[in-house]
Amino acid sequence: MYKKTKPQFDGLRSKVGQFPHCDQRILHAPGECEYCDMHPLWQGLRVAWGIAFTGFTPEEKELPCPADFARGDSHKLWHGNIAKPLHNHLGGDCPAKNP
Repeated sequence: MYKKTKPQFDGLRSKVGQFPHCDQRILHAPGECEYCDMHPLWQGLRVAWGIAFTGFTPEEKELPCPADFARGDSHKLWHGNIAKPLHNHLGGDCPAKNP
């Protein structure tokens, strides 16, 4: 059985904001990508829902990342979908992440 009723999307864009990557199914683990780290609630929901982060193999009862499941590694061919690591101009870890 399939649900045919579409959800109400009025004002959803203002609540969701911009997705971190071109493929909205991509979400990197905390500390992996500065764009995804701007969405800690989404990262928390991935953990709560038991969905693996992009690029990670699902563990035990986790579901695979939707982007990895649908496209394998081909989503990495588009630069806008690749994790942008945290860094600073002196090298090493971002000081904001490690005070």
